[in-house]
Amino acid sequence: MVSDADQESLGAAEMDAPATEERVCQLEQRIGELEASLAEAERQAKEYLDGWQRERASFANYRRRIEEERTSISQAALEDFICQFLPLLDDLERACGDIPEELAGHPWVEGVRMVERKFRQLLESLGVEEIEAEGCKFDPEVHEAITHEEAEGFAEGDVIGQVLKGYRLGDRILRCSVVRVAKSS
Repeated sequence: MVSDADQESLGAAEMDAPATEERVCQLEQRIGELEASLAEAERQAKEYLDGWQRERASFANYRRRIEEERTSISQAALEDFICQFLPLLDDLERACGDIPEELAGHPWVEGVRMVERKFRQLLESLGVEEIEAEGCKFDPEVHEAITHEEAEGFAEGDVIGQVLKGYRLGDRILRCSVVRVAKSS
């Protein structure tokens, strides 16, 4: 048996059914809008993340490129600096190579020889190496021929003598060896 209160409640519920359906419809519409907003926010977040990752990679490449350029500029400056002193070493070697016998033990001469040795040690500490020439085959990559002459005991293309020493720093040629090259007779 249904009481009067229950009947009133059922009647009110039946009357509220369209309002509830409308409310459910509104909530479903709101859920749809929120899902669309979430999808848009996720798309935008992914776009920002991709952009951030690209910029991060671009910045890493920029830093690497700047570091390479800095190293390259430093290396070029060192090479230029060393090249400016090579003629001085040439003169010291010529002076030490042509010392008269009577002056060979003189303290002043020994001082000049010591300067030449220290100069050579300094270049070695910087990584400068002398390019081999005498007894080698002519190599246009590291030798510069000043003469091409007939010479007994030498084959075509052999280096007869070195006129000026050549130097390298790592795999870079600072100055080619100036050489005399044999030709066949």
